[in-house]
Formats: sequence, C-alpha cells, structure tokens
Amino acid sequence: MTAPTIFPVATTSHAPMLTRVAGIHLATMAAGDAPYRAVVLGPAGAGKSRLMRQLRHTLAHAGREFVVVGARDRIEALPADSVALIDDAHLLSSDRLAQIAARIADPEAMIVLAARPWPQDAALTAIVDALEHTQPAILLGHLSRADVGRVLAETGPLPACVDAILHLTGGISWLVGECLAIHDASGCADDHAHTGLLDGLQDVIAHRLATVDPAVRDLVHDRCLALDDVTQGPSPEEEELLVAGHVEGLLLRNGRPVPAVRHAVRAAVPAERLVALYLARSSEPAEATALREMLGGLRDPRVAVALLNEGDALAVRDSRRAEDLYRLAAEAGADAAAVAIRIAELSWARGEVDAAGNLLDGAHMEHDHPDRDRAADTAAAIWAARGLMTMSDTVYRSVVPDSPHTRARAAMAALAVADPERLIEAAPPAAQTMPSTLGVAMELLTRGLRDSVDGPAQSALTDLVRASEMYSASAAAGPSPELPAVIAAIAAINLGELDVASSVLDTALQDRHGWAHDRLLLWRTWVALQQEHAHDVESAVQSIAPVSRSLSPRDRLLFDAISLAIARRYHDATAVIGAWRGARESLLRARFDVFSHLPLGEFVLTAARVGQSDRMRPHFDGALAQIARLGSPPLWSAHPHWTGIQQAILLGRPGDLAPHARALVDAAPHNPLAAMMAQAGRVWTSVLAGTVNADVVEKAALGLATVGLAWDGARLAGHGAGRTQDRRTISRLLACARRLHPREELRPATLEEDTVSAPAKPRSYDDLSPREREVAALVIEGKTYAEIGTAIFISPRTAEHHIARIRRRLGATTRSDLISKLRAVIDDETAEGAAAAASDRESA
Repeated sequence: MTAPTIFPVATTSHAPMLTRVAGIHLATMAAGDAPYRAVVLGPAGAGKSRLMRQLRHTLAHAGREFVVVGARDRIEALPADSVALIDDAHLLSSDRLAQIAARIADPEAMIVLAARPWPQDAALTAIVDALEHTQPAILLGHLSRADVGRVLAETGPLPACVDAILHLTGGISWLVGECLAIHDASGCADDHAHTGLLDGLQDVIAHRLATVDPAVRDLVHDRCLALDDVTQGPSPEEEELLVAGHVEGLLLRNGRPVPAVRHAVRAAVPAERLVALYLARSSEPAEATALREMLGGLRDPRVAVALLNEGDALAVRDSRRAEDLYRLAAEAGADAAAVAIRIAELSWARGEVDAAGNLLDGAHMEHDHPDRDRAADTAAAIWAARGLMTMSDTVYRSVVPDSPHTRARAAMAALAVADPERLIEAAPPAAQTMPSTLGVAMELLTRGLRDSVDGPAQSALTDLVRASEMYSASAAAGPSPELPAVIAAIAAINLGELDVASSVLDTALQDRHGWAHDRLLLWRTWVALQQEHAHDVESAVQSIAPVSRSLSPRDRLLFDAISLAIARRYHDATAVIGAWRGARESLLRARFDVFSHLPLGEFVLTAARVGQSDRMRPHFDGALAQIARLGSPPLWSAHPHWTGIQQAILLGRPGDLAPHARALVDAAPHNPLAAMMAQAGRVWTSVLAGTVNADVVEKAALGLATVGLAWDGARLAGHGAGRTQDRRTISRLLACARRLHPREELRPATLEEDTVSAPAKPRSYDDLSPREREVAALVIEGKTYAEIGTAIFISPRTAEHHIARIRRRLGATTRSDLISKLRAVIDDETAEGAAAAASDRESA
C-alpha cells in the first residue's frame, strides 16, 4: 500500500522529512484503512506544518472534505464528516483545547492535531492520550540513515555523504533538510568532511538561537562549549531547559548538541569567552587538549587578537601557558611575525637564547610592522646575552626605534659600545602623554646614562638608582640589553659606593625580575666579594655552580670572573692556574663592553699572575679605547686605569704605571674612587721604590678599603711589609693586611664538584697555607688560642680550628707534640721570616 503524495520528493522544501514508521502511519490513514484521528508530535522545524499541508493535498486528491481550523473557527460547529486539521496546538488557549477535547469525545469525529511535545499542560496531554488510543502518534524530528537514503534515492548520493550529513546533524530533521537543500554532490570529492555544510548552516542555526528563550540559548551555548558530550547530573532547572533545547531542534533528546550546532555556536560566541574558558580549564591536560582543539579549529581574527592579548598578560607569570596561547593564536590566523616575536621573548626569558634567536631569524617583518620595536628589543637582548653588545647596537642602528622605551634601551647599547653620539641620538623625546611608571624609569635611565659620560657623576648615580627603583615598580619584564639595576650597581661600584650597589641589587632580587635572577645574583656576589663577605660569596657561587654551564655567554663570563677573583684572593697559585684554565673558554664566546670592565679587570690581573698577559692585551687595549671614545668620563674610567696600575705592578713594569696614574689624577676631582686610587697609586710607587712610611701606607690601604678595594689595600700593606726591615713596621702592616682581608679559605669555585680533590697532606712547615703558617709561628711562641686570635685579628675559636688542621696535617697527637714537630723543621726566627715572606709573595 502506497501513498505517493505522502512521501516527499527528495529536496522539496514544502515536503516533510518522515521516518519510515511515520510514513507508514500516514499511508495507512490516507488509504482509508484508519480513521483520520491522529496526533503529530515533533520539535521546532521537524516538519509538522509541512506535513499538515501535505495532508491537505492528500485529502483533496482523495476527495475528502477537510477544514483547516483557524484561531476564530468554532470547532463544535464544524461538519461532522469533515477532517479537522489543527496545527500548533501547543499554542492554543485552555478554551480552545476544551473545544477540541469535546470534539474528540465523539469517536466518529475526525481530527488531525500537530503540536510540540513540550511544554504541554494537562488539557493538551489528555487530548494527545485520547488520539493515541486510535493510532500511535506520528513522531517527527529524528531521521535514520535509511530514512535519509530513501529520501535521496532519486539523487543517488554517495553513502559517505549520507553518513556525513547524519553525523553533522545528529539526524535532527530540520537540519537534515537544510543540509540536503545546500548539499552539492559535485564538491564532495574535495570536501570529505563536508565542512562546507557546517559553514552553510551557521546563519540558520544562529537565527534559531536568537529566537529562543535566552535561558535556553545560554544552556545550548554552555553545552556547545563543554569539553565533552556527556551530560552528568543536571539540576531540575537544567533538565527543563534541556527538554526545551531539544524541542527547539537544537539538542538531541539526551541534551547533547550535534556537531552542526556546536560549530555554529563556537563560531558565533565572543572570542573573549572562548579564551577565558581555555584559561579557566587549561590546567587539566585533558581539558586543555579539548579546548585547544576547539580554539584551534577556528580561524577568526577576533580569537587571534584575544589569544595574543591573553598571552601577553600571562607571559610574566606562566610563560609555558602564554606560549601555548600564542601558538593557538597562530592557528586562529594571527600574524606569523607577531607570534614569532612573542615566543622568542618567552624563550629568551627562560634562558633559551639560541632558540629565541632562531625564532627571530625566521620572522619576516615589513619595516612598518607594529611589533618592530618589540622585535628590536628582543634581538638586542639576545645579542647582549650572547656577549656581543656590538650586535645589540647594530640592531638599533638598523631599526630606528619609535617608542621611547625602545629608544632608552638603544641608549644602553650605545653606551655599552662607547658611542657617545648614538647615546645622545637615542634619547627619547619628552613625553606627550600622562607619564607611566615605566616611562619615568626609562627617562631617568637615559638621563643617568648621558650624565655618566658628560655630567656630574653623583647626579648620574642618583638618576640611575631611581631608574632602577621605578623599573622595579613598573613590574616590567621585557627584553633589554641590560637591567637598570645592573647599570646602577656598576655605577655605584665605579664611585666606591658599595652599600648603594648592594642595596640596588638586593631590591631588584626581591622584586623577582624573572629572567634576570641569575645575572642579579652574580652581580650581588661581585659586590659581596668587594665587601670581603667571603661566606656570602661562597654560598652564592655554590648555588650557581650547578647551572653555570647553562648560563648565557655574558653571565658565564661574569661567573668565571668571580671564580678568578676568589682564586686570586683566597687560594694558592695552583688554584689560580686551575681557575684560569676553566675561564679561558669564556674569552672565546663573549666580548667585553663598557658594562663588563670590572670582570675584565679580573681576567687581566689573573692573566698577569699566570704569565699570560699577552692573551688579554687586545681585550684590555679595547677597553681603554672604549674609555677614550667616551672622553674618559670619571665614572667609567677609574677601574680600567686601576687595572692598568695593578697589572704593571704584577708584571714588574713601573714605567707602565704613569699613563694610568695621570688618568686617575685627572678623574680624582669628579670621582672619590678615582681620588682614592690616585693617592694609593702614588704610595704604591713609593713602596716599589723602597720608601715605606707605615702611616702613609696604612692610611692609603685603609682608604682603598672604604671604596670597595680592601683586597688591594691588603696587598698594598703586604707590599710595604715586604720592602722594609723594620720589625715593628712589618708587624703593623701585616696586621693591617690581615684586618682588611681576613684569609679564611673558601672552597674553590669549580664547575664539577666531583673533580675537586682534597689537598695533599703536608709533610713540612712549608706545605702549610699562609694563614696556617702565621698561626704555627704563634703556636711555637707558646701563645694561647685567645692570644693568637688577638695577634692576627681572628677569634679564639678560629685559632683553635686552624691549630686542629695543622695538627692533623703534621700528624701531631698533642699540643706538645705539635710544637716539637714545628721546632724540628724551623726555629722561631725562621718561622717569623717565613710568615712575612709568605705574605709578601701572596700580595705580589
């Protein structure tokens, strides 16, 4: 039995999409085998109205009388033998429903009623139940593969097309109908996933969402943005909304959204909401993956911009998540260069210098790219970390900065390579807008840099310290050739203000500058070394040593300079040679700029100690040339010239002192450090000539200590003690040397702890360390721990510690045994002379 008018032709928009069961019920009724008493139920868009129109055609074709019941028709007045067709019964009033119920009470009355399955009040539910006693309800809304295949029989679609349509629509009939209307079989070969159908359905789905109750719309949005399709434990309110969503043709009966609706919602939902959802849930790997797929599937400029902005906000706190957002932004269509620049920043901040450089090398930007300054700052920071500040300056030469912040960073690079003209050119213009904390920091920094070259040194230091404080207050963490705190600390050291340098660095470390922690800690260690805080130095070096090989070339150069300084001050010649061998590699990987003249000094003087001055001559000559290009500013010139004086002393070349001494004299009126160095230089020259005035030598030595050169003061006192025969002068100057530079031994700063072997056990007095020899001489004199401590300015406990070590090394079991063994190898006078000679050799 067939009823061709019941089953629609393939894609006619006027014909309903019917399931096989619904079609059989209609065909049976149209053939007259069942009374025209039926209820048609289905969600919005399921084809109820189209079915009612099709039924009118069928009745007219069969010559049956029917009446389409309107809002004003009196149902009780309808002819008894006519079929009453009533659509949208769920919208009728209680009175109208009562009239329908009265007609249905007559078992001979014919009526076909269409309604949504929800919401239904009691009256409509009773009507539906009564009609279902005649025959089962005709249910619309969900189609199977067989249903769609039967409808498409005339078009001969590929099975894959049917499967794709059902997957995208979940079999929801109105969506299936829309897909069939826009389906183009000829394009299937190039679009196996039928993504074109998804794009074609976006507008109609968005329109339907716009017409439903806002609460239902929000629920559909939430379901479409959920991380999975499983509905777990909805509340009673949600259950009602889920039913409403299904009735509106937007959700399946179980509350799940079909792919077409999900795609439409995700394409229309504000990008900010998608990104916020990702940030809220990306801590869980599984959720992050699902959200990544959701975001990655969208190519939308709104999403790309939102992801870039959120990544920028997260960059300081969580670089890994920020990088993930940047990569999602690239998938969403963000500018490739903008993404590469940002990821390069993150890599640089994590210390991945080469990775950052590779990213920037592969980024192709136009000259007017909006992130041009950002790229320049990152590139300059990368080259600076590599120890090639000349390339940082080249970056700023090739990309003329627009932003005042970048121009301030360009000024840093210009000063570092000793280019005073570029330093002036790079100065940012006066602010045209309300000043920001970072803007003020950069303005103070630039002014301080300029004044450090051609202005008052103390004024420059003040501005640089304030710039460091403002920089910390701004919470800035972007790439920079150098940190304002480091520049301020170096300036303070160059003026002999070690307390200021220490305070600046401590503040910066407390403010956690992220990428700069190791560099700040290294410079803080350098200051501690100058302050004779030996154990602070040892603690810091031990904390950095395990990661020293991963330091950037610039920071590794500073670490090696500290290692050389420790060896030169606290260990013997063998340790100095070992430290030098370990540090030579840094000379191949980095170059010295104006900001690294202090580390350079340690390399130069250590090279002189180990007989390799020629190796450092090009570096030192280059530093002096840099100072000359800057016009020999007092703030930057004092330490290089002091290094020249110390090198001449170590090499035994008094004639080489003259030009450096004159430079320090010239700088003395403008720099208290230079003044102290100039005075000490004159005294040292006199000492080398054999003139030793204990008062003058001691005053000069103590003066050096006040400006952070206690080690050099101790060496000056030691030199004086070694060049006089007066026992009282020797004793006085040696005591001064010990007071300025307590010789408490430090563990060597090595790169691999397991390569440090214990020192050989001494067999004789000469094998003891210089401090142990001093203590031994006093032990032979019969002095107590307290007397030994008073004599050489150490505590009684420290004296006891040294004596215990001497006893172990010589194999002595008692104090009397120790004294006898010491006397067996040397008498009192020889012991005292050996102590003085040892001090003289060490100071030289």
